[in-house]
Amino acid sequence: MAISGIKSMILQSVLYATANQQPLLCPSPATWQCSLTPSMIIAAPNNFNPDVQTLTPPIVPEPIAPIDTPLPLKPKPTPPKPTATPEKPATPRPTTSFPRLTQEADKIAAGRAWKYFERNWNPQTGLVNSVDNLPWTTWWDQGSALLGIHAAYQLGLLPQDVFQKRMNTLLQTLEKLSLPATGLPNKAYSTSTAEMRRLNDTPDPKGTSGWSALDMARFLLALHVMRSHYPEYSDRINRIVARWHTSKLVKNGWLNGAIPRAGKLLEVQEGRLGYEQYAAYSLKLWNIQASNALSNPPVKTVEIDGIKLQIDERNFKNSGATNYLTNDPYLLWGLEMGWNDAIKPQVQNIFKVQQQRFKHTGILTAVNEDSLDRPPYFLYYSVYANGQPWQAVNTTGKTYPQLRFISTKAAFSWFALMPDEPYTKKLRDFAQNLSDKNRGYLSGRYENSQLGVNASVDVNTNGSILESLLYQARGRHPLVLDPSEIKN
Repeated sequence: MAISGIKSMILQSVLYATANQQPLLCPSPATWQCSLTPSMIIAAPNNFNPDVQTLTPPIVPEPIAPIDTPLPLKPKPTPPKPTATPEKPATPRPTTSFPRLTQEADKIAAGRAWKYFERNWNPQTGLVNSVDNLPWTTWWDQGSALLGIHAAYQLGLLPQDVFQKRMNTLLQTLEKLSLPATGLPNKAYSTSTAEMRRLNDTPDPKGTSGWSALDMARFLLALHVMRSHYPEYSDRINRIVARWHTSKLVKNGWLNGAIPRAGKLLEVQEGRLGYEQYAAYSLKLWNIQASNALSNPPVKTVEIDGIKLQIDERNFKNSGATNYLTNDPYLLWGLEMGWNDAIKPQVQNIFKVQQQRFKHTGILTAVNEDSLDRPPYFLYYSVYANGQPWQAVNTTGKTYPQLRFISTKAAFSWFALMPDEPYTKKLRDFAQNLSDKNRGYLSGRYENSQLGVNASVDVNTNGSILESLLYQARGRHPLVLDPSEIKN
């Protein structure tokens, strides 16, 4: 697909969890449910990037058939251009001590997912494109990218010298990263120049786009994994994070972001049940405490097909943002940090209700937030959202039932986390070949068989697949644990 088509697609779609978990701004942080009065500012998802509605309609790609031919386990990337010598030598641990994949299907999947990173890593900055061939990114996506590179190195997909080069290039970029007056990284950056960009990919030299606590939490989790697994980089990573005013990511115990409004930045609470707690636990790894996000989210119980689920009371009608109950935050939580006992019943029921839908309808079900290869180009497909089950909605709350899909990254992740469940094996087998031989794994396949595959290709899908494979190879230990913490 032409770069113009991809660019238009991403600008209309990739607002991710960062731009879609904002409630109505309330006078009191303890009072989330407020009246919709003219004096209130609704931090609805579309407020993050109002200009995208006027963009030229994107080019829609032809669906790409899944590839059945196995890819080589160790592709040879084009050598990156030399970068400046780091401030001190850093030699990762010998690769012989790392875990290894034993199943041929896993080796094939790892090679396919790594194709994305071969194509989309930028040697000038060390950043990875959010979407194939588009030099633009958010920090949520860079969290996926960094964890994907970590997983690939651990699994033997790239040599030690290549890993070291990529880490040094990224850290040099972060050490010199342009910051707004807020002292926090801007919402979006160019992956080719590391210059600040807006969510519509226009220049943002003063960093007026604000920040996302959710995005920053995911990236900080990834940085924590790197500093704990590779102590030779820990000092540099700690100095980088010390530059950022991370105390602004929490306010009165809630996740705190900022959006542009009337030429200024307006601080707003971020997060809905699932995303909110995933991010709060991620920040806790850096001793950043969001106590209300962890302990006091407004929830209620609903029943779907006789299965009880906790949902966020802050929905689109009463808060200006949808209460997506989808797989993504729970699966990342499990792979990266491990589920605590309090969340396990919710996770089990989220899994059961999808399994039960398949049993009752014959429709293979693995919901998620994902990019699409056609309008509206990004959807949250949820078990429950805005009062209804099985909703596929965009960032403005519009439903697209005809575009429900099975998510590749959800299929891989469920199998890694619950390998003894026959349904997760069915999901994994279905997703194994949803890939393009040159670009990596596709986002998924539409439930409507006439629509075929969802041919969008992005860093979150391919990064999550590599994470899930590393989780398996480590004996199902969460990624935050360094090797010394999992020895028997």
